[in-house]
Amino acid sequence: MLDSVIEYKNILYGKRDGIGKITINRPEVLNAVDYPTIVELKDLLSKIKNDQEVRVIIITGSGEKSFIVGADRNEIGKRDQNEEEAERFENTCRETFNLLENLGRPSISAINGYCFGLGLQLALACTFRILSSNAKLGLPEINFGFFPSMGGTQRLTRLIGEAKAMEMILTGDSIDGEEAYRIGLANKILPQNEVEDYVERFAERLAEKNPDVMRLAIDAIRHEKGTSMKEGLAYEAKLSELCFKNKVVKE
Repeated sequence: MLDSVIEYKNILYGKRDGIGKITINRPEVLNAVDYPTIVELKDLLSKIKNDQEVRVIIITGSGEKSFIVGADRNEIGKRDQNEEEAERFENTCRETFNLLENLGRPSISAINGYCFGLGLQLALACTFRILSSNAKLGLPEINFGFFPSMGGTQRLTRLIGEAKAMEMILTGDSIDGEEAYRIGLANKILPQNEVEDYVERFAERLAEKNPDVMRLAIDAIRHEKGTSMKEGLAYEAKLSELCFKNKVVKE
């Protein structure tokens, strides 16, 4: 068991032996993320960033059915009803995922069941993705008149290549764990009852490494030629603003 260190309404968090574990705890809505939840997650990651005791982070969802099914329905509905609140939610998600990606230490998403939309975009910001055999992943945003603009277009393409990223984003189709592993979206797929133990052992191995060396290694691996992630994310956000203002999309 992890020692509890910070309490939130929608998130469980504890740390032990250099490992911090975050659980999105809204099982009644399959861990769908609303604005209060993303604010809590951003606040927690900011605290973790300044906590040198934490060398590795695990992120998972409560229950066996879902990692994160996506954004809460109320947040999706705000796109048509309140653009200002919708933009606030989306910008906070971007800031949170960028913070997660740039913590300077490895993060592991342990994915059970549904991992759609916002959930997959969060997982893409993690260093590793470990899947249960019942995992279903997808970016269905195109079916609702927008696209995965919280880092999804940039991170997914860099991870699995343009062709498969185009297919997933433009069709909105979901894939199972085996396909996710085959195309390089997942690092490992395991029977559901083995995921938790495996992730904890994996985290323990990483926590034994020199944290400064791991940070440098992460930076070196992510250094790529061409458009930087920062530039790509900024361009993606700019295009997302056009979706908010598009009359046809609203209809």
